[in-house]
Amino acid sequence: MTLRWFGRVLALVCWLLGVSSLPSWAAHEKLLLVVLDKVTWHDLLSEDVSVPVLQGLMQDGAVGVMCVRTAGGYGGEYLTIGAGSRASSRRDPMTGADAEANAYQVTEILDGSTAGQVFAARSGWRPPTGGVVHLAIGELLRHNASADHPLKLGLLGGALRRGGLRVACVGNADTLDSAHRELVAIGMDERGVVPIGDVSGRFVVRDRSVPYGVTFDPDALLSAVRRAAASADLIVLDPGETSRVELCAGHMTLDALDAVRRRAIEKTDRFLGEVISSLTGERWSVLVVTPGTREAGPGESDTGLAPVIWSSARAGAGLLTSPSTGRPGIVLNTDVAPSVLEYFGVKAPREAVGRAMTVESTEGDPIARLRSDLVRHGAVEAARYRLFRAIPVLSAIVLFVAAFFLLVGERVPAIARMLLRAALLLLVSAPAAMLLAALRPLSADEMLLTVGAVSVALAFAASWITGWRSGHVLPCLVVVALLAYDLVRGQQMLYWSPFSYSPVAGARFYGIGNEYAGVLLGAGLIGGASLLWPRERSGRGERIAVAVALLLLAVLVGMPRFGANLGMSLALAVGASVFIVYLWRGAVGWPEALAALLAVTVLISSAVVIDLVYLGPEASHIGRWASAVRAEGWAAIAGVLSRKMSMNFLLLKVSSWTDAAAGALAVLAVAVAARPARVIAVLRERVWLSPALIACVTGAAAAFALNDSGIVAASLTLLYAAASLSYVSLGDVALEQHR
Repeated sequence: MTLRWFGRVLALVCWLLGVSSLPSWAAHEKLLLVVLDKVTWHDLLSEDVSVPVLQGLMQDGAVGVMCVRTAGGYGGEYLTIGAGSRASSRRDPMTGADAEANAYQVTEILDGSTAGQVFAARSGWRPPTGGVVHLAIGELLRHNASADHPLKLGLLGGALRRGGLRVACVGNADTLDSAHRELVAIGMDERGVVPIGDVSGRFVVRDRSVPYGVTFDPDALLSAVRRAAASADLIVLDPGETSRVELCAGHMTLDALDAVRRRAIEKTDRFLGEVISSLTGERWSVLVVTPGTREAGPGESDTGLAPVIWSSARAGAGLLTSPSTGRPGIVLNTDVAPSVLEYFGVKAPREAVGRAMTVESTEGDPIARLRSDLVRHGAVEAARYRLFRAIPVLSAIVLFVAAFFLLVGERVPAIARMLLRAALLLLVSAPAAMLLAALRPLSADEMLLTVGAVSVALAFAASWITGWRSGHVLPCLVVVALLAYDLVRGQQMLYWSPFSYSPVAGARFYGIGNEYAGVLLGAGLIGGASLLWPRERSGRGERIAVAVALLLLAVLVGMPRFGANLGMSLALAVGASVFIVYLWRGAVGWPEALAALLAVTVLISSAVVIDLVYLGPEASHIGRWASAVRAEGWAAIAGVLSRKMSMNFLLLKVSSWTDAAAGALAVLAVAVAARPARVIAVLRERVWLSPALIACVTGAAAAFALNDSGIVAASLTLLYAAASLSYVSLGDVALEQHR
């Protein structure tokens, strides 16, 4: 008996030792998700604002900027965070009330009925005995039912509930005349229910010292947080003060607005310190998010990138990133729900398109790095805004004029032809100049001046080197070389070019976007054809070299590690296939074209599969799409095609790139239909230019069909084709050849 008891005691001691060796957070760590809405990093890092608690979280934790637009989503920010996928809300056209904010305590009285009774009547579901209900859940579900991407409202709360974890929502942003309980959209489950918490109006008290007339009661709100902390694993907390400032911003002068916003941030910071001090007995991590940004003030850059702070013993200090962006310091609002779920060890449902945030250590102070990146992002966005408005319009004007000059022929004065050729050369030089302008941080005005100066220098050098005959060739070859180098070396030029990524808008964060992919397609084909001219340079070896180079570009664009743009990779494959067939056959029929396209597609697909095996399926958008196809089958493919088609036709109607494409097609139509003497002379002399033009048109059609902003890629591909043909056809040498 003694030995038996000794064995039991020994086993108990071993078990206790095993438990004590586990990390301390395994059974006790919880999460406080703090909503600090309608603020920017400029507000939090200003020397005029005293935020010691937030500064402590920044120093001990990880920081970053969060894109709150996620490729065009300008509503439903709280719903998006809770769903891990882009969602939208609906504003009542009569009252202006936002459905996202329509949440109440079960016991709150609304027009003589409890919120629970109203919830049951509207939803047909049995209300919970306590907690919070979202009364607009039915309306929001219907409003988002037609989303063309994976989406499940209440994903975060539902996944935590099924994982045995409890969510609480505490606080609100109520004003004198309306309820603002948007925070519930973060923590609710699929039925619109949060089991614990208090979002009632009892926290709001009158305060005549602020222009919005009310503020939160710190003691009452702190008491509610303590009650929730006794049983909740995740607390979503919103004091609401910064939201109230923005709701009243239109009634204040700029000076008053700055002062009121500063006081609201400081009051929230003091309260957050009290909350953190009160959360004892268990280890709490803190995640501070800004669901929606405010309007930019005078002298401020675009405010589409919001603050996010993660303070956790697990995370450490550094810059936040995620597989969604692949960039240190930038995450998406759709990454919040997967991050919270991973924190609690709960698998994210497949409807969560975001990915869990991680921390990347940096040399030096992460806050200093964040400051400098924010300044640079602002400058790039300001330059991008101006360039993206100007370039398609100028392209359309110049190309329509070129079509007219080709049609009129010899009646066009020589000086007019010379000026137009210069304009065409500047257009094809600008994309390379915008890559080179990204080599170092510049202000917006400095960036625009650099782009202009480099474009002029490149155009002049190209013309001078070729004796004013083939000035279009050097810009084509330079931009192809720069893009290939940058894709392999980490995409830093692409990242900071004003003609490429737009993290503020959530358009793209890594790989190559449709803008430069269209440039690569057009410049690659025209440059390849030019390398084979004159005829004595188009031997078998040279043709093989050009064919291999075009295939490598298509593969590079499709690989997740580099280009990560499968649609444009296939468009490059289409254009390259057509041109390669022409290199060995004088005429191309459908069998040859289809065989070449199939061979190149197999090559690209193999490269993509190898890269996905190497990186893992979750490392890129291509990999996640492949995973969705395996899980959903044709539904995933149909969803992607539907989204691309709807976006394409929308852009076709509203984008100025449509005008640029029309100008390019006008040039090519004149060349085919009118057959101007200058064009015929050029095509006879430059034997590979005609196949390159055909390949550009074919590739542009594929780019339009295969991408959700295909009109941009197609326009830029056609720009290089039409501009190059116009440039050489309007030169005096073309006339001499004809005579």
